[in-house]
Amino acid sequence: MSAIQAAWPSGTECIAKYNFHGSAEQDLPFCKGDVLTIVAVTKDPNWYKAKNKVGREGIIPANYVQKREGVKAGTKLSLMPAFLAEASVMTHLRHSNLVQLLGVIVEEKGWLYIVTEYMAKGSLVDYLRSRGRSVLGGDCLLKFSLDVCEAVEYDLAARNVLVSEDNVAKVSNFDLTKEASSTQDTGKLPVKWTAPEALREKKFSTKSDVWRFGILLWEIYSFGRVPYPRIPLKDVIPQVEKGYKMDAPDGCPPTVYEVMKNCWHLDATMRPSFLQLGKQLEHIKAHELHL
Repeated sequence: MSAIQAAWPSGTECIAKYNFHGSAEQDLPFCKGDVLTIVAVTKDPNWYKAKNKVGREGIIPANYVQKREGVKAGTKLSLMPAFLAEASVMTHLRHSNLVQLLGVIVEEKGWLYIVTEYMAKGSLVDYLRSRGRSVLGGDCLLKFSLDVCEAVEYDLAARNVLVSEDNVAKVSNFDLTKEASSTQDTGKLPVKWTAPEALREKKFSTKSDVWRFGILLWEIYSFGRVPYPRIPLKDVIPQVEKGYKMDAPDGCPPTVYEVMKNCWHLDATMRPSFLQLGKQLEHIKAHELHL
């Protein structure tokens, strides 16, 4: 069952996933790929009032559109002196499992917009929740895991991974102006995805990234569930530091669960490298240990 999605505010841009011809006078017809803008939420959460590019307004079905991921509002240019230089470098970065940064738009008012390749199926976490195990088999879940392992990125979480039309998972977080690891505000970190040493001592490394990857694997094989279910947020780190590890998601192959648990060693030096993780997942794939 998919999670209930929070209503999109007025001004949200969305992309049509299917053709919609409408059956009532108040409906707004559109074609797959059209860009629509939300005008208001209706009394029925399954429908929005929206307008198209020419300004025509009408009612649209919420499940026929998805939030536009390709353009993100940035932060005031005056607050981001290093942003453009970093963005210039990122536009030349090419990797099959990184969402391609195409460029940056600077408006006269000083706002920045990041323009990326279009990822037709949206965020991985929503994709997992909406399809479920009846649609996505073991081959697909392992493929997503390998895709992300190939594109190591600090902010690993299923919400920061997008899925292309041909089911390729790509890391999409473009926080280009992160401060040095030693100065990050731990109060702003996502507790359920962050390694204990990173929260406790501000120790960030590839091994804390590996911890996050283990959490991401759990998200993938639980079809988008929030990590540490039934444990209050304030109790997560105390429990983890006592040695608690999440149980395997329903239907998760034991070999994949072992990979997850290896990522969650309290001693960061005991965690595998991403190279080792890639080899382990490839071994599982080659010997069909995920089925």
